[in-house]
Amino acid sequence: MRSLFAILAAKTAFRINRLTGTGGTSLPGMLAQKIDKDILKKLVKNNFPRGVIVVTGTNGKTTTTKLIADILEANGISYVYNRTGSNMERGLITSVALESNIAGKVSAEVGLFEVDEAFLPKVCRAIQPNVILISNLFRDQLDRFGELDKIARSFRNLIEELDSTQLVLNADDPLVASLGYELENEKKVTYFGVGDYSGPKLQHDRTADSIFDPFTQEKLYYTQHYFSHLGKYRGKSGAFRRPKPDYQANNLKQKGIESIQFNINSASNTVELKIPGIFNVYNAMGAFAAVKASLKLEDDHIIKAIAGSAAAFGRSEVLNYNGREALILLIKNPTGLNQIIQTYLLTENDRLLVFIINDSYADGRDISWLWDSAIEDLAHYKGKILVGGSRADDMALRLKYAGKVDVLAESNEAELLKLILLHSSKRSKLFVLPTYTAMLSIRSQIVAGDELQKEYWQ
Repeated sequence: MRSLFAILAAKTAFRINRLTGTGGTSLPGMLAQKIDKDILKKLVKNNFPRGVIVVTGTNGKTTTTKLIADILEANGISYVYNRTGSNMERGLITSVALESNIAGKVSAEVGLFEVDEAFLPKVCRAIQPNVILISNLFRDQLDRFGELDKIARSFRNLIEELDSTQLVLNADDPLVASLGYELENEKKVTYFGVGDYSGPKLQHDRTADSIFDPFTQEKLYYTQHYFSHLGKYRGKSGAFRRPKPDYQANNLKQKGIESIQFNINSASNTVELKIPGIFNVYNAMGAFAAVKASLKLEDDHIIKAIAGSAAAFGRSEVLNYNGREALILLIKNPTGLNQIIQTYLLTENDRLLVFIINDSYADGRDISWLWDSAIEDLAHYKGKILVGGSRADDMALRLKYAGKVDVLAESNEAELLKLILLHSSKRSKLFVLPTYTAMLSIRSQIVAGDELQKEYWQ
């Protein structure tokens, strides 16, 4: 009976949200959880006959989860997933409750959930997923997550409890790869990675976080280094080294800022990914490996779906703003921002560039990460730069120290939008780099002016 009331409360709260024109997905789950603290476990139990897939990691969770959703969709497999990116426990409850009947029964075959790193242990203990994909671990929101070793320890403790869960791990991230070492059943681990990369690299990338052997604490040796601490590595003694990937991307060929091409294992499996950058290759490889581990689909069926997938909202998403093509590129930590600079801003360096930096809880209150980012690589950026958000002045100061003094700062969103119009013209192309809450807000303002564009939750 308690579960019934919890589900009804979630459904009612969601309808009220929609009637009032808001897209919040935490409130319905919060209300359901207050009524029944075990509602998530009950909703997942005895549902999803083809399994539950969980995606976590610092960067790329939303993109990777969407890629998996697109693969399922293209192959006629029904699923439930938290498509709005609400990835804490309450967001998951909302997603499943809305798809269930009042008895808690869900017709979908697969449960697919993006999960916040801090909530992974609690969520997975409740839902006992068939597959956990861990894409990467980078320094992010230290005020909320703490150091990477703390996150990794919580993951390790969880993994040791989940006897039947298959792990899908990034072989090129030493800390993530180490989670698959010395397990009682190492057959439960599938690794993915990148075999080679010869594209552009930043001169001021100082974001390598996990460069020490997690078992001996000695510095790792790299034979290839892609970005941050990702690459091919080995420990001093050789006991710890990059695992051989089960699925590896080879022959990466960046095609401007439009797409990137690569092969998976053999030269015959060619993927044309519409979202560029080596970081998105990792997202695609994680999605490929997770689907192979859980559903055993044919390679060509997966590759075709990946090739047809578009960007998730706010992540390499193109929107129309008064005739201008605005490319929205979410930023939230130094590694993510560096990859945006490397992939987009070094190639197209004459567009209007707009940073919008907020410091709300969902963004991370600590914005010191801006000083760890490779902003100096923008010293020769030719386009006009605007900065907005609650920490506009901080971003302007960071750019000044990097050699960019001709920067306009405007913390008021409405005034910032006016400046964008003033410093661009119709058919102009611009980059918009917002933090999370800034992305939701600016995106809402942009789509409101065009009836053909939708809110992220629609």
